[in-house]
Amino acid sequence: MTKIWVGFSESLGFRDLIPTYIDPFYGPVEEHNDDPVGLLELEFGASPNGPGSFEAYEKTPENEQQFGLEHIMTQFPFEEVPVGLRTVNWSNVKTVFFIMNDKDPKRTTDGRVSITDVLDVKFDWE
Repeated sequence: MTKIWVGFSESLGFRDLIPTYIDPFYGPVEEHNDDPVGLLELEFGASPNGPGSFEAYEKTPENEQQFGLEHIMTQFPFEEVPVGLRTVNWSNVKTVFFIMNDKDPKRTTDGRVSITDVLDVKFDWE
């Protein structure tokens, strides 16, 4: 089993969410000589992560009509339905993501990104 955080943003698209919140290589740097740290780690208390430890899905003009829980569940490589995503107003969501983690979040939102669920899941990676 793997612990993951599931979340969404109503204001950030894929290209803003990944480098700012998730991918540590492109995240904000505290000091000039420090390694970059994404805001999920810095502000939410996530464990360090890297490529392959997350996925993000963005609403686009091509998928706008079907972008919702059912569509996202066909993208996720696990079967457990995140209960918190059932309460999301999908018409406002720009991006949905999950990230592997071994900690619990210190907070659930910062106003731009919200964590809806912390799950223990079995992945079905190809």
